Amino acid sequence: MNAVALLAALAGSTASWSAPQTVSAPHTFAGPLFGSNDSRGGALVAWGWQDDIGQAAPTGAGAVTVDRAGSVSPERRAPAGLVAAQGYGAGRSLLLANRQIDKTGQRWRLTVTDGATTTRLATAFILFRPQLSVAPDGSAIVAWVEFHNHRQIVRVATRNHRGRFSRPITLSGRGQTTVLTAAAAGARSFLVAFARNGRLLARTHSTRGWSPIHPLQRAQGKTHWQLFASRDGRGGLELVWIRHRFTTPGHPGVRELFAAGHARRWSSIQRLERDGAVGPSLTFAPALVLTYAEGPNSGAGARLRYLARAGRFGAPLDAAPPQGGLRSVSAASAPGQGTVVGWVIPTPSGDGGGIGYAAATNPSGADFGPREQVTPNEAAFDMRLLRTANGVRAFWTARPEGTGPSVPVNQVRTVVRTALRLPPAP
Repeated sequence: MNAVALLAALAGSTASWSAPQTVSAPHTFAGPLFGSNDSRGGALVAWGWQDDIGQAAPTGAGAVTVDRAGSVSPERRAPAGLVAAQGYGAGRSLLLANRQIDKTGQRWRLTVTDGATTTRLATAFILFRPQLSVAPDGSAIVAWVEFHNHRQIVRVATRNHRGRFSRPITLSGRGQTTVLTAAAAGARSFLVAFARNGRLLARTHSTRGWSPIHPLQRAQGKTHWQLFASRDGRGGLELVWIRHRFTTPGHPGVRELFAAGHARRWSSIQRLERDGAVGPSLTFAPALVLTYAEGPNSGAGARLRYLARAGRFGAPLDAAPPQGGLRSVSAASAPGQGTVVGWVIPTPSGDGGGIGYAAATNPSGADFGPREQVTPNEAAFDMRLLRTANGVRAFWTARPEGTGPSVPVNQVRTVVRTALRLPPAP
């Protein structure tokens, strides 16, 4: 029995998902997955891909949609250099791409595509991964960092509803910016947060324009920040971040998880976890929920928190007991299925592949039912759950033919697959 089959046999979970369907052409590498819902019950999943390895390796991107009837479309081409994708409105989407256009890696072209219209936002030395956020009405923000004369400059472009994107403006023109995030809530409401010179800072936009820089938190020693932002579904904006303080003599490293909301003003900062938070994700299920892995890598659990009416996240709910290497936590909801949380557990083979699992809230909403196996006994990697018209659907990247040192790179085949969560048996 191979390692994947052994792990599945030990799980003892009851299958409640359809047989997998492959929705992409095979490539050497594929992912990460960008998954989101539009406003009318549809969904979008997009990913980048690469064939073979090396500087001259062909690259590109693909996408599929799920329509209002729950049918998955054939794969279509997406812009090469894809770094973000998000659905909105009635089956519409924005696709953000950032492509290197020189041999030195110091010149990049940033574009955003809506249907047949592609807008060039910048051609510059762009650092890090540009950020995209789209509100249900089509209002959107793109944020990125440009390098100019030893300065790391935060730039943004926005649009109201489905209008044209504005000319880029500078939100922070000095210092060393290391990470950023952005969110759009509609009605000209935007948020940009970034870490600069050891401080977490934010600016918000309303009908009155951009606010002054608001300081949120300071680093503690050598610190790595991870930032995540979303609209809150009530006209406000929510920011979640990890402050990872590295280990120093006499001070063990910690991964603290925090949150703060902004409506007319910033709320007080809420510390959600004192240590161990990994891979946060914000989504609507149907209210805003936060999912993440919590605990050491040797035994992390899949955790969920709902955003309460007071604008603060509630008590944690654990969808799975601690398991080694748990990752790729996401959530979705559908009528009659509650909130479903999914995650991936690596196999003992050590090649990075794993098996996807999920659990749904019980009718009371206070705890979770039994674990369900989502992906078959194959090497699954990134997995995302999405709401569709006929239930919660999982998408994941996988190598059904195997992976690992024994498989030459030119024989590695990575595909995107999907399965639908089936209604409970009567």
